[in-house]
Amino acid sequence: MAVYQHYETSFQYDGRRHTAGMHIEQAHIDRSIQYRAVIDGSPLHGTFGGYAETIAMALDFLNLAMQAEGADEISFTPLPTGAAG
Repeated sequence: MAVYQHYETSFQYDGRRHTAGMHIEQAHIDRSIQYRAVIDGSPLHGTFGGYAETIAMALDFLNLAMQAEGADEISFTPLPTGAAG
């Protein structure tokens, strides 16, 4: 599994605003490329969405997983290629 792209993620959680790194993983599953978004830091460290056929769907899945953990006002900002969050 390779890291495809890094993002900055901001969200409201436990009454406070948080910023964290997030990355998109790219994997070959059942002869197709799949993507998964994973939080790298913050109180939601290790939260991830399901595998998806597109990056947009992977971000949607992570958004739902974060909401299930109690986060809201979630936003994802891509970082320039080569940057790590």
